[in-house]
Order: sequence, then C-alpha cells, then structure tokens
Amino acid sequence: MANALATGGHAPVGELLGRPGAVKLRFCPNSNDLLYPKEDRELKKLVYACRNCDYKIEADDNCVYRHTIHHTAAETTTIIQDVRTDPTLPRSADVRCPKCENNEAVFFSLTTSEGMSLFFQCVACANKWKDEGGAIE
Repeated sequence: MANALATGGHAPVGELLGRPGAVKLRFCPNSNDLLYPKEDRELKKLVYACRNCDYKIEADDNCVYRHTIHHTAAETTTIIQDVRTDPTLPRSADVRCPKCENNEAVFFSLTTSEGMSLFFQCVACANKWKDEGGAIE
C-alpha cells in the first residue's frame, strides 16, 4: 500500500484507516472523483465506476455498505419508567395494587433470568410489581 501511495496510486480509505472489515472508498485515478458501486449487467458483477469518465474497476468485495449497531446490556433491557399511558398495553381490573389497593393496572411480560415474568404497574400510583403467580382475589 505504501508503494501505491508513493507512486501516485490510490489506496482505499478503509485500508488507510487500518480498520479490517471496513467498507473501502475508492477514487478514480484520472479525475480523483469518488467511484460509485454499479452493476455490470453483462458480466453480472459489481464494479466501481467514475461518473465523470469511463473508468471502471471490478469490486473485490460485494459489500457496499455496512451499518453495525452496538447495544449495551442496559439499552436492551430498559423498561419505560411510566407505562401507564401506553395505549398499546393491555389493562386489567382484576389485580389489586399492594401499595394503594387500586384495582386497575397495566401489565406486560418480560424475559428475565427466571424465564418469562408478568409485570404490573398501577394506573393510580405508578407502583410496579411482579406477578408471583398467586390466585386472583
């Protein structure tokens, strides 16, 4: 790569940054414009072509765009603090809040370390509790 740069050649940007697996930008050696991915329908191959001249180069990789999303454990397990106003969640009038004794709550299920768990949030006081599997009174 250093020889290509010293002789006026062009190296893909991904190689310059030293990120393995990065999608590389390519530039036209004639006009220094960006080469855009294009399908060569006759050869059924991906090529990179300059929009200002007839320069084309065959792609060495079929990946033209990579979007990697990294989530932390906290992001994937976050519960909205106040689910009482969520119109998509079901409501139950058959449960009693252990804090204020109100009979209406919103409920939802989550996968926890114990398996699937049913959680409730009181509509009146926003108290949250986990269903322990007891009988309905």
